[in-house]
Amino acid sequence: MLDVIGIGKPVKDLLVAVDGMPPEDGACLARGLSSQGGGKVASALVSAARQGMRCGMYAVLGDDSKGRFCKEDFERHGIDTSHITLIPGETSPFCLCIAEKGSQTRRFIGSIGSSPMIDPCALDFDYLKTARLIHLENGDPASRAAAVFAREHGILTAIDADSYSPAIAQMEPWIDLFIASAFYAEKRFPGMAPEEAVQRIHENGAKVAIVTLGSKGLAGYTDEGAFALPAFTGLEIVDTTGAGDVFHGAFNYAYLQGWDIPYCARFSSAVSAIKCTRHGGRAGIPNAQTVQHYLETGEIDYTEIDERVAHYRQGMFSF
Repeated sequence: MLDVIGIGKPVKDLLVAVDGMPPEDGACLARGLSSQGGGKVASALVSAARQGMRCGMYAVLGDDSKGRFCKEDFERHGIDTSHITLIPGETSPFCLCIAEKGSQTRRFIGSIGSSPMIDPCALDFDYLKTARLIHLENGDPASRAAAVFAREHGILTAIDADSYSPAIAQMEPWIDLFIASAFYAEKRFPGMAPEEAVQRIHENGAKVAIVTLGSKGLAGYTDEGAFALPAFTGLEIVDTTGAGDVFHGAFNYAYLQGWDIPYCARFSSAVSAIKCTRHGGRAGIPNAQTVQHYLETGEIDYTEIDERVAHYRQGMFSF
């Protein structure tokens, strides 16, 4: 049995940290370089696995260096890769992630690759049945088929609605943990405050509805009513790449522990905040012990985190 199965498209990230973007025809020095796995569901699974969850990834990639890197990184974290298909002759997604320290902004330059999406007719439902929760990243046909199957078989579902599309909006009745970005909420419910948007999403079927608001924290709604949490402050933010992905994975873990929902959100926010103090979407993800220590003392033990930072720096030019 697995705790979480993710369905989505992993990405190979090349991360570059700069103090500020150079002017046109200008140049600047990189403060840091790193090569890490990425992708919304993929990094959420790594986040959950680092808390101790048993996870599996369902994906189709090219049999190239990027696809093999993504698969190997899952295996490093103990994530089941039996349902990752690497297709010879196809290419995997790639993203150049530029983190600017001065403005604390990110820029992404990517390639989607040529590997196909998962065929919903080829889904292994016997495999999906082994999960307590299925984590999805959009409203594509395979994700919708998995969500319908999960509802019919009493399996929890979660989605990372970081962007808006009608297909994602149509998933609202089928998702138990619907966590959306402020951008999604603004497009889905124009002119509506986040506190009202989460109530609407909850009314549409979600057990837990959350809208993340960046530095303003988050707004949420459950059967017990509304709640809100501020963002963590006082940390030196290095790179916010993957912050939302990491939050989702940590929330899946916390929810499966049966914790109070506002505390699930607080724990997940702490995981995401700590991640942002290191470069890239995965190197800085803390384990549960590190998070609990931070919540109790305000201090972060970087011992195991910085070992991982060094590991990801070593393979940065493997494309």
